[in-house]
Amino acid sequence: MPAARTSSATSRSSSSPRSSPASPPPRPRAPPPSPRAGAGPRSASTTSSSPPRPAPPSPAPRRRRGRADAVALALASHPGPVERFRLARTTLRARVPAAEAWFQDLAAGVHRAREVSLVCPPEWCHRALADPLLASPTLETLALGECRFSDAGAAAASASRLTELSLSSTHIFEAALQSLLSGCTALRSLTVEDAPRLERLLGDAHLGTAVTIVGAPKLTALGYLVLGFRDFFHGIDKPAAQKKVSKGLCAPLNSVKIMAISVTFSVKKSMESVMNLLKCFPFLETLHIQGNKRREGEVHTIGPNYYQKLDPIGCIVNHLQSVRLEIEVEKRGSKVENQNLLEFVCFLLANAQVLQTMKIQSAMSNNPAWIIEQQNLLSQCQRASVEAKVVFEGLKVIHHKGFSIEDVNALPDPFDSDIDIMGY
Repeated sequence: MPAARTSSATSRSSSSPRSSPASPPPRPRAPPPSPRAGAGPRSASTTSSSPPRPAPPSPAPRRRRGRADAVALALASHPGPVERFRLARTTLRARVPAAEAWFQDLAAGVHRAREVSLVCPPEWCHRALADPLLASPTLETLALGECRFSDAGAAAASASRLTELSLSSTHIFEAALQSLLSGCTALRSLTVEDAPRLERLLGDAHLGTAVTIVGAPKLTALGYLVLGFRDFFHGIDKPAAQKKVSKGLCAPLNSVKIMAISVTFSVKKSMESVMNLLKCFPFLETLHIQGNKRREGEVHTIGPNYYQKLDPIGCIVNHLQSVRLEIEVEKRGSKVENQNLLEFVCFLLANAQVLQTMKIQSAMSNNPAWIIEQQNLLSQCQRASVEAKVVFEGLKVIHHKGFSIEDVNALPDPFDSDIDIMGY
């Protein structure tokens, strides 16, 4: 050690037998130093006359405060705008106002961000209010953990460019979450994690990229899920609970009893997605399907052979009790599209052993000749349930205004009403 080498050199100098004549006479040897002599006479005097100093506080709280202060300093010195703001494992204890100021600046200040990610352990974040981010005109990706949204903030959500949203242990009321989904019209990716009280997830959720729901044991109603043309459910038939499926839904979701989807019957990939999607909900009892208008050049024939090759789907065979099909069939509509619809209806009737009611709602229901034609075609289908009834009705009259989210939540089935969930 350096101190040992210094002591040795001093010892050799004082014990040398030769000395220069000009050198002063040797001084008498000093008494042995006290154990703390290295700290100097003043330090030794203080030690001898004062009680021992208490141990200094742990540097961890200082480090955590320093990190938060460093973030504030870095943000203040950045010229803006901010491309990405990512923060993890940084305590916000006693710094919640500062974090909320960051959110305000990242949403509407000179530092408007394109991506914000703040996922902190629960003991560090203390539910910082993240309302300003929901109104950001530039935000495209938002990932939050252990933060919170107010009802007013969610109701004013207008992040028009937000396409990816991930909420983990985020404190938000169910009605506010529905407002958030309706206000963020460009949303294409939704991740909900650790939502033990979530019972209904309603809104226009496009599944063009990903929907992930994990840790929502009370979720009973889900929709509308708008099925695109990508096979994002590829591999969902592989037996593994809570497996993420090609950036898509986590399966299975045993608690969901009511689901609504929107699909184009004339597109084969969309119908394949329907079949794969149903495998995610083994205890589904009520299914609502809204048929989308076909697109030019996208018409495929889906005959009975396709359905005969499918493995049994648990929810259809054992639990499906009610089905409502909402279709827009025109007098000069596609014969292929109408035939695809009838084949799908026959598939459900032939496999749903506890089915009680199937409603087919169409603008053509005011045409008796059309109804008779459809009934004759369906009479040739096998029926697994002797209690199954097929009812033809007109399209429901939609009321776009005059209803609150609380009114929607009070409905036993929010999709079987005169409220437009898709546009709410």
